[in-house]
Amino acid sequence: MTTKEEKPTLGGVTIKTRKRNIAVPLDPASFANAVIAIFEDAEGDNAAEILTAGCKVLETSTLDFSRYGETLFEVLFAGGRMAAGGSLDDSSNARLKVNLLGEDAETEAIMPFISTFLQLIRRRPFLIKSLENTMCKFLKSLEFFDGIGRKKIAMATAMIFSNKLGVLPEEVFESLENDRMIAKGTVADFLTEFFREILKKLSMDELIMLMKKAKIDKRLVEFFPAEKQTPEHFNQHFTDAGIPAIVEYNKSQFAQDEIRDLRDSLVEAIQGEVPPAEVLKVYQEKKAASSLTDLDGLKVVWDALMGAHNLTGKNQQQVQFMLLKTVKTHHKLLEAVAHTARLEASLMVEIQVNCYEDSQKLKLFSDIIRLLYDSDVIAEDTIHYWYKKGSSTKGRNVFQKDMEPFLKWLEEAEEEEDDDEE
Repeated sequence: MTTKEEKPTLGGVTIKTRKRNIAVPLDPASFANAVIAIFEDAEGDNAAEILTAGCKVLETSTLDFSRYGETLFEVLFAGGRMAAGGSLDDSSNARLKVNLLGEDAETEAIMPFISTFLQLIRRRPFLIKSLENTMCKFLKSLEFFDGIGRKKIAMATAMIFSNKLGVLPEEVFESLENDRMIAKGTVADFLTEFFREILKKLSMDELIMLMKKAKIDKRLVEFFPAEKQTPEHFNQHFTDAGIPAIVEYNKSQFAQDEIRDLRDSLVEAIQGEVPPAEVLKVYQEKKAASSLTDLDGLKVVWDALMGAHNLTGKNQQQVQFMLLKTVKTHHKLLEAVAHTARLEASLMVEIQVNCYEDSQKLKLFSDIIRLLYDSDVIAEDTIHYWYKKGSSTKGRNVFQKDMEPFLKWLEEAEEEEDDDEE
């Protein structure tokens, strides 16, 4: 009989058995039940008091919020865990009576829940992502809620952003890009309630900034059914909804698109050395088909004339030759856009600001104005008006001084005419 030879050991050293990583199975149902129990046991005469009392207990609990954050917000939103299709999970009979969707569709009724979300996030910032994911889940399921339910979700979404809970707007609004919901008008209705609510607290400028972050600022009309994706229908919809700020914003965006289209067409024609008469025709046709004002058209024309040339690396003499040649070539176009004394004055101011903001044109102002005077684009009275009180504050002293020799020449020429008449 053989005996097993003992292996040598190192004295004083304890050999530890390596433990395996223990994978704890997910159990969101138990977490949801625990949260429901905490809030059901909380004392209070109204939702705000119950939520405040429940939060105090949550702060001292040992629940795994990092793992079940989304479940936490589902319970507070809907009273229980959400199943596919926007319905509550029936695997448990436990329901939280005090939940956001169970309240009235009023700002005052929903605000206690937003305050609770904010309190939870301040304590545990990692819950921002959980709230974001929960919001995405509800927005993707909008079509499964009734009109009142969708309104509450829209209001809650607006209040979460207006109270700056830290949720990323781009992630949330991506959830609305669902062709089926857009075709039904569900997304348009959601945005209507969202805008109505968020403008109670945010200014239009703040809302525009939010929409830019969400990358929807130039795409609002795309969230309407295909047959209603027109500026006219969009504006009428929000006029009827009593949200004129959105109508004005859309008109501004549409005008910017028209300005961009007109400028691009003019620059292309000028760079292609299209005859001046044809360039003028391009302007007149595009302008007539747009909603742009005469002042808008004037600004676009000057911008296009100056933007048709690449001045990089050009010396002052080359810049002067190129720009003055362009102005002289297309003086009929400038005459067409500056067809009143007021527009002539506006053109002078536009040229002044443009020369001030571009150092390469700083010394060209008086040359341009004299050329426009010689071409009968700008009248003498307009030049005197600009000098006395019609100029911009940008570089005013510099340009006025630059214009003095020309103004003196005008006065002397006028005196000579008077002498000749006598």
